Amino acid sequence: TGASKANILDVDDGVSQLATVQNDVMYYAANGTDLFESDGKFDTFSTVACLYAETCQIIASADSGIQTVADLKGKTVSVGDAGSGVEFNATQILAAYGIDINSDIKKVNASFGDSADSIKDGKIDAAFVTAGAPTTAITELATSGMDFSMVSLTQEAVDYLTEKYPFLVQENLPAGTYDGVDYEVTCVAVQA
Repeated sequence: TGASKANILDVDDGVSQLATVQNDVMYYAANGTDLFESDGKFDTFSTVACLYAETCQIIASADSGIQTVADLKGKTVSVGDAGSGVEFNATQILAAYGIDINSDIKKVNASFGDSADSIKDGKIDAAFVTAGAPTTAITELATSGMDFSMVSLTQEAVDYLTEKYPFLVQENLPAGTYDGVDYEVTCVAVQA
């Protein structure tokens, strides 16, 4: 389907009886916010189980000089497809560092694969990828020989994000999750 929002709408319409949905999108639907601002509140679904974490990962070109989230300011950054859960996660993470997604970065909306290709081609400096790790697009980037880095969040930012957004949890990526990334990466995640 068209991802979490489409799945919630299918359950609401009776097209589906069971669906995989990110918990942040469920939160938006239950509260009539963000992705569901124009749709209103939904109370036609409930949670059955959490299956896996979808980690909010940030990849950066080695040539970009990006070492922290604060370094994204003024850079060209892919934040996922327009209106996607990834874009909302990027907005939340950037705001934790005082960075406005619409004015403080050169925002690009692109899929994970297109983002990885754009990093390889030097078209963007960094990209947000919210998905189960290891993620195919990042794995392919890592095995391509391209020099890139994974950007960690500070513990202060993680604490702020998990307190402000109850659907986010800390989910660190162990060293070796991707070829060439021999350090732990501090992240937050939504739950599928």
